[in-house]
This record gives sequence, structure tokens and C-alpha cells, in this order.
Amino acid sequence: MLTLQGVIPLWQELENYKDYQRRMKAYLGAKKAKEIITEALYIMSLGTNDFLENYYTIPGRRSQFTIQQYQDFLIGLAEDFVKKLYALGARKLSLTGLSPMGCLPLERATNFMHPNSCVKEYNDLALEFNGKLNQLVAKLNDELPGMKVLFANPYDLLLQLITAPSQYGKFDFFFVGWSASAILCHCY
Repeated sequence: MLTLQGVIPLWQELENYKDYQRRMKAYLGAKKAKEIITEALYIMSLGTNDFLENYYTIPGRRSQFTIQQYQDFLIGLAEDFVKKLYALGARKLSLTGLSPMGCLPLERATNFMHPNSCVKEYNDLALEFNGKLNQLVAKLNDELPGMKVLFANPYDLLLQLITAPSQYGKFDFFFVGWSASAILCHCY
């Protein structure tokens, strides 16, 4: 099941993963499947679509939640998801924070107040949400024995590349994709 934006909801991700585990156990046997499940690195990312597509685009979201309440709602969903993954055997997880989403090509292109500039409101939100994700990571590491959760924060590196690309060599940037969220770089 896909949402309007083509994103699989977290509950469906878990159902798909349970099905994958069943098939893996049938194919490899319970012992080997358990080894793979516990040794695998799980990578989780959330937030960009939730904010840019759901919160800011769908009017009903803003009438249900303040931006702080929506952040807390998403943090709660993430915590619940990680705990369910843990119950299914996951022991290594990288939780990726938000990039400077106000600097995505689509956001810069539609920033009519400051053409081609990053949208400060969205970048400030990304920083605030990343702080909450980082706190969640610490909480999960304390509460889940044997689980190692790492917070991967892309914000500063990507902002530096966007705002001061010459510090990293000579770059030509090309923006592609229907959502204008992909960046191709020709570096030399």
C-alpha cells in the first residue's frame, strides 16, 4: 500500500519485513536467518517527506498539529518503529537525520521571497528535528539491551557543500528528478 506521495507507511514496512523474515527462515533455516537478522545494519530515514509533503502541503495536518507537536508525533512513530524492529531481532540501526531541506532544489526554486536561496524556516525545522532525533537515539540505546543505534546527521556536511562548494574543489551541480530533490555533481 502506498500513500498519495508513493511512500510506504511504517506499519506496512514492518509487515513487509515480517514477510521477508518468514521467507528467509524458510529458505535458509531459523539459525542462519537469525544470524543475518541480528548482524544486519538497518538504515532508517524519516522526516523530509513528512514535513514538506504532509505537514506543509496538506492543510489538515497544520490544523491538527503545531509544528512542535508534529515533530513529537513523528519522533513517537520512529520510537515505536525501532522498538518493533528490535522485537523482530534488529540490533544495529543507523537513524538518519534531516538534510537542510530548505536547500532542496524545489524549495529554492519556489522561494519567491528570496529567489534561489534556501528556505530558512525549513532549515531551522531540520535542525530542531535532528536534535530531537539525537535525543531519541540516546534514549533507545539506554532502553534496548544489546541494541546499538547511531544518529547519522547529514545536515552540516550537506549545507557546507551547498553554501561553500569551492572549499571542496570545483563543482558543477545539476538538479534532476520530478521532485527536484536529487543532486548530481560533476566534481573536478
